[in-house]
Amino acid sequence: MQTSALNTPPTRRILGTLAALAISCTSAAAWAGSWGMLLGYNNPAGSKLGLNFLYQGAPFGFELGIGGLGRTTTTTTTSGASWSESETSIDLWGELDLKYYPSVGLWRPFLEGGLTYSLGVVGGKRGFAAGSPFAGGGLLYSGSTVLFHIGADYKINERVTYASAGFGFRL
Repeated sequence: MQTSALNTPPTRRILGTLAALAISCTSAAAWAGSWGMLLGYNNPAGSKLGLNFLYQGAPFGFELGIGGLGRTTTTTTTSGASWSESETSIDLWGELDLKYYPSVGLWRPFLEGGLTYSLGVVGGKRGFAAGSPFAGGGLLYSGSTVLFHIGADYKINERVTYASAGFGFRL
């Protein structure tokens, strides 16, 4: 009997963590206007479309972005034999950053720094990696319901600068 990769204990933990994050985004702090959810272009870096959870504090905040979720199945067939095996991998990647807002109001400039991350499950084995530190800044429009930001970051290891944008709503 083969177990689906989506039903393995590590995958359930990853999905449980994501569910807990979603629940925390709808907590009392979220209703107080501190939390937002944005769709981002190149935010996290490398994603055409990312999902970002933003906490706006004063003067600090943070953002957790999900840039990709993938599932890949690899099949290996032995030459001359009548058997093959397949292995499914599931990976989730994105960015986590800390933001500094030097002012409050509708338009909030920010400085940020963070890391990229990747969570994966392959054949019952799980892994976590963090790396690619980055630093940058931008401008956040923080209306009563709508959020919008533009920014630019520099990936230190890759020596690459990239622009990003996001549009979303307060939760």
